[in-house]
Amino acid sequence: MRLSDVFDNPKLYELFQYGVARPGTPSIIRDEVLKPIGVQKVMDFGSGIGYHSRIFDKSEYLGIEPLEGCVKRANNLHHAPNRKFLVGDHRTLKKIPSASFDLVIAIGVLHHIDDETFSEFIKESYRILRTGGRLTTFDPVLHENQSVLSRWVVKRDRGKWVRAESEYSAIIASSFPRDIKSKIYSGLLRIPYDHVAFTLIK
Repeated sequence: MRLSDVFDNPKLYELFQYGVARPGTPSIIRDEVLKPIGVQKVMDFGSGIGYHSRIFDKSEYLGIEPLEGCVKRANNLHHAPNRKFLVGDHRTLKKIPSASFDLVIAIGVLHHIDDETFSEFIKESYRILRTGGRLTTFDPVLHENQSVLSRWVVKRDRGKWVRAESEYSAIIASSFPRDIKSKIYSGLLRIPYDHVAFTLIK
């Protein structure tokens, strides 16, 4: 079996995620990155098997995911009246009304899409967010203070578009005119690996 087959199989991917995360990592993602408190309506772009929908159990949640198997798995695992999972991609966002969400998240997504798709996603996210709404992204990153081993591992990520922090920022800045806040995270996984979280306010 190829490593990529693990990521395309919802059950195997779920086991992989559980195996590589360090204790405490889910809490960091919840409290420092996603910040669900007070969120009324959230759109999860690239929602996978719907893991993050549990964090937003008090919010109206929409997950958009291109893999049909993941959407079926998400519906089986996380079915609830306030949750909805759809098969779709960045083009699906064009069907969403403007100013209809107060949070958009893309966790581990941007390094899987090219610059054009990335730019389109950012543009549509800005449109569908309400004034004062937040976009949060979280992806592997290349940066100046990175260890040699982490850089080596990150460059071999399955995603073809792992970027430097400045490269992520440049595309984000094309649609979000306000200050771009970012934070580098190291040591969240059991393997050497660095992530960057971006927080943008409309």
